[in-house]
Amino acid sequence: MRHKKIPALSTAALLASTSVILFMPGLAAAQASYVCSTKSLDRSIEVVQPDYGSAVCKVLYRKPDEGAPDQFLWRSNQSMAFCEEKAQELVASLTATGFDCTEGKIDAVIASAQPIQTKGQAPAPTVTNAALKSQPLAQAPQSSDKQNVPMGGVPYQRVANQTDTSWHLAGYADATFVVSNMDGTTTTDFSAARFNPGFHFQYKDLILLEAEAEISVNADGETDVELEYAQADIFLHDNATLVVGQFLSPVGQFQERLHPTWINRLADAPAGFGHDGVQPASDVGAMLRGGILIGEEAIATYAIAVGNGPRISHEGGVAFEAKGGDDNSNKAVSGRVGFLPFPYLEVGGSFLFGDVTGVEEEAGHDADPVPMPAPVVLEPTDAKVMLWGADAAYTRGPWNVRFEYLNMTRDPIATAFEGSVGVEMLPELELQAWYAQIAYRLSEITDHQILQRFEPVVRYGEFKVSGLDELAEEAAEERLDVGLNYWIAPSIVARGVGQWRDFTDREVGEPSSETRFLLQLAYGF
Repeated sequence: MRHKKIPALSTAALLASTSVILFMPGLAAAQASYVCSTKSLDRSIEVVQPDYGSAVCKVLYRKPDEGAPDQFLWRSNQSMAFCEEKAQELVASLTATGFDCTEGKIDAVIASAQPIQTKGQAPAPTVTNAALKSQPLAQAPQSSDKQNVPMGGVPYQRVANQTDTSWHLAGYADATFVVSNMDGTTTTDFSAARFNPGFHFQYKDLILLEAEAEISVNADGETDVELEYAQADIFLHDNATLVVGQFLSPVGQFQERLHPTWINRLADAPAGFGHDGVQPASDVGAMLRGGILIGEEAIATYAIAVGNGPRISHEGGVAFEAKGGDDNSNKAVSGRVGFLPFPYLEVGGSFLFGDVTGVEEEAGHDADPVPMPAPVVLEPTDAKVMLWGADAAYTRGPWNVRFEYLNMTRDPIATAFEGSVGVEMLPELELQAWYAQIAYRLSEITDHQILQRFEPVVRYGEFKVSGLDELAEEAAEERLDVGLNYWIAPSIVARGVGQWRDFTDREVGEPSSETRFLLQLAYGF
């Protein structure tokens, strides 16, 4: 799921997933510019001052040899130093992956856009790359037509040969090979082959439509297609974006920002942070999110969502997956507040509260053929769900350090579940999950063309379950991951991971530990 550039006040940069700014017009001359090149690729990073609006500066990123649209990765309403620092960090990151960066500029290239032509109008002359390099892009005058003014109050300007709409295809793919040893038995599997395309359609500076699908092969050889998110992002203001539809949950950091395999520094999610864990994955509803600049460079971010909320899982736990309907009249409220005292340091707190409703019969559960005593007749009840969490991230230069903690409680509930005889009473359930992770890119200590592409990673985490024995036996664990990444390109990584898992609540006689080795190739595009 892509996917976010965090420390910026641009509405699109503060979106909670793969949102990118595809095109924004009206730029003045660059204040600082860099060209990063390899044998076959060129990249351009520029700090520019817009000709209109409240922004002091923006960081423009171009990939002209790929025909990709220009992207604004960061912006600041007050500090030119903020944009210059972010540009230099991006230059350092590209240098670490094998690019040769120097001061310079690549002119904008409009590869395929054609001017809008009305009936009876003579065709406009074709703008060539040579012409673009010899003169700046033409700009249309600001319009007084209210229909051309977005909700943020900034008049919409049009660059010659550009349309009001633009679209962008992004995503990621990966393949994983796993060697597992449990209780003396070794198995090998090509366990995952996934393709996750992400689609973005933007109209002016008003609205961005985005969606991501996951196409994968399951253990039975069948193709699964799942919707990760599908949402509309409405730009209300530089500090506020309204999101409606199915969106990734804003609770915590991993699911919303880090789960794509080329962004995740290891081959899978931390214990308790994947599907069926304690971290909410997605929801259907509405969310308001944005950020506020504090002082010269500090930023406070917020996200608050109202959605259909969680449901009782087949085990009697809580399932935090998006549903296209609500099984009770209660709506879940969730969100996160973050603070960045510096662009490279962020701390945050998350919350969720709502109700879950018990069911009379577990879906797909066959009646037990063995005669059982008549159970006490109970009616399904509701139960409160409360979740809170804290997280921190330090991402500067070669360092990537993260910590995240989540705690969830579900009150006692009367419900049917897998293996139950009718409706039964379940006690209070508490789930806790946390992890700490450190990654370090070797580009800081060596200039060797091969060695500087390596990145060792260490992560330790725990998932604890109290109040539901079946779930505890299956999922409660302590896990240590030690990995080594090799960055073939800025968004292509090959990695090897050693993983040691101790299952803390297994019954006597059952395997209580597992050792796994994972090889993975991940590509973000």
